[in-house]
Amino acid sequence: LTEQPIVDAAAAHGVAPGQVVLRWHVQLGAVPVPKSGDATRQKENLDVFGFELTDDEVQAISALERGRLWDGDPDTHEEM
Repeated sequence: LTEQPIVDAAAAHGVAPGQVVLRWHVQLGAVPVPKSGDATRQKENLDVFGFELTDDEVQAISALERGRLWDGDPDTHEEM
């Protein structure tokens, strides 16, 4: 949540970095399942439809790939 493209998009849209990441998932057609025990963050997690990332922002965030975003097969990559 501290990567520059995420921080920049959050500032541009007046939202939290976590909201940017959730919105990025939504715009890519994924269904994110966020978790938080904090009421404020729960509200933020629900408020990802009041803004839209630009194509450039989506591309910049997608470029942060670290080997897991596009090719992490859950049958062969176990994380705990």
